[in-house]
Amino acid sequence: MHRQPPPKFFNSLVTLWLAFGYTLMLQAAPTPPPATDRFSFVALGCMPYGQANFAAYERLLLEINRHSPAFTVHCGDLQGSGERPSDAFLAKTRAWFDTLNHPVVYTPGDNEWTDVHRHGENPGEWLAKLRAQFFAEERSFGLRPMALVTQRRMPEFAKYVENARWSRDGVVFATVHVVGSNNNLQPAIPGADEEFRERDAANAAWIRATFAEAVASEAKGVALFFQAQPFFGTGFKLFRATVEAEARAFAKPVLLVHADGHRYLNERGMRFAPDSKPLANVSRLETFGAGDIHAVLVVVDPGSPHVFLSGPLLVPENALPVLPRKK
Repeated sequence: MHRQPPPKFFNSLVTLWLAFGYTLMLQAAPTPPPATDRFSFVALGCMPYGQANFAAYERLLLEINRHSPAFTVHCGDLQGSGERPSDAFLAKTRAWFDTLNHPVVYTPGDNEWTDVHRHGENPGEWLAKLRAQFFAEERSFGLRPMALVTQRRMPEFAKYVENARWSRDGVVFATVHVVGSNNNLQPAIPGADEEFRERDAANAAWIRATFAEAVASEAKGVALFFQAQPFFGTGFKLFRATVEAEARAFAKPVLLVHADGHRYLNERGMRFAPDSKPLANVSRLETFGAGDIHAVLVVVDPGSPHVFLSGPLLVPENALPVLPRKK
């Protein structure tokens, strides 16, 4: 039986009804949360530590480039304590940084300046050289450098140009000039204690300013980079107390990244004193170093409650380290 096609009026009613129903369905559906961009960064420290490691270090830099992180941070100690400092090596280090195709941020270690007295050199003079050669401008190294905010903008602490801060996708990052050899609290070295006390106060002010920026910008997390392992020793007392107080008040994820121990360590929930309870929102990440020429890779996900997901970045051609370090 042949059916007559429905009248155009009927077709119009059906079209309107379908459109109305689809509109109601869209209105009833929950709005998806805004997407957040994940990115990664790399950290390394206490390397290359001598010419014997130069080839492995250059392989590491190639591997970092292959991962294309948003930025890389070198946490200090460019050379071993037994190596005599030289202007030529500082220039070579800068050239290495500029082989990376993304921003590179550097914070000094004790082997670059506090410990050069072992070679008959003046620590203050080498600190001045570092500031002149690495921190003359408010920007990073690398083939695509990024702008930095530095402590030169704080009049009381303007000479601490090495302390830097930057932000990305709602996360705040900062370097703090905290070094081994008890943070240069060394009474036997002329002028060391005075230098320590001034820099210690500047570091505390910089940490407070960093967390103030994080609070003002409603940041999802904060990451601090420094050279020393600061969880024992009198030279780190103010640093520990300041970080603990600010992290506790911030109450969001805080990542502390440092070198110095030469062995990878990834620890969630920090104890700032042996008898204190772990601070659940603070994690610690220690880089490889010395003969272990590898790095650490951190995925930053501002949409995650943990924000920072950390792990080792190993170079297959380099000698494998012992993983993980036993506590």
